[in-house]
Amino acid sequence: MRCFAMLCITLALMAALGAAAGQAAPVNVKDIPTIDGGGLFKRISAEKGKLVVVNVFASWCPPCRDEIPGLVNIRRSFPEDQLVLIGISLDREPKALANYMGEMRMNYPVLLAEGDFIQRIRVRAVPQLLIYNKLGELVFNHQGLMDEGEIRAKINTILGQ
Repeated sequence: MRCFAMLCITLALMAALGAAAGQAAPVNVKDIPTIDGGGLFKRISAEKGKLVVVNVFASWCPPCRDEIPGLVNIRRSFPEDQLVLIGISLDREPKALANYMGEMRMNYPVLLAEGDFIQRIRVRAVPQLLIYNKLGELVFNHQGLMDEGEIRAKINTILGQ
């Protein structure tokens, strides 16, 4: 009985320490909005005056898993009035996406692609990184994995820093 009590106390402490360490809260599937190609263009247009970075990814994509932690760090590095970061998932299973978002601790908005998104944005591979300048013009389109340093350097070049 003592061993069982000690085990319960240990598990409770581990759970409390995990929460204190900043483990991400679970994401509710109903909180993930969808977007089509036209919706993305409207969103980019609404952000004129800011650099807009769009990361097209999927939870089942190993290179995406490698790229997203760098994007999380980049989101922390730039003020929101200077840079907008948006994730667009090609997942077909919203529950898998919600779990993935929590696991990856994504600190930027993530939307689920629908309708004509893939054709209109010309997605050919994931991950795909699109950068729109402050005028809303596409100035960078990269298919495949980029590390944090490469992405940061490209952003700084476009921003003129």
